[in-house]
Amino acid sequence: MEIQHPSDDGPLSPQQELLLEQFRQRVEARISSHGLTSTDVADLVKELREHPDVSRQLMAELTRELQRLLPGQRFSFDWD
Repeated sequence: MEIQHPSDDGPLSPQQELLLEQFRQRVEARISSHGLTSTDVADLVKELREHPDVSRQLMAELTRELQRLLPGQRFSFDWD
């Protein structure tokens, strides 16, 4: 099954904003409960990349969010 992602131009759609907020809540919950491991990040990113509302722009927002929450950490968003 091929997933068709939305256009990467323009502002985030309301659905993408909601997805970003859900991501923030899940990351905050993981940080407060047991810390955020690289496996947690990989699992969250994999799940989000499979979502039909994800775009490169949304992934850029997610990257900025992770950098804000966990400064100095490196994250990989490989598409394999």
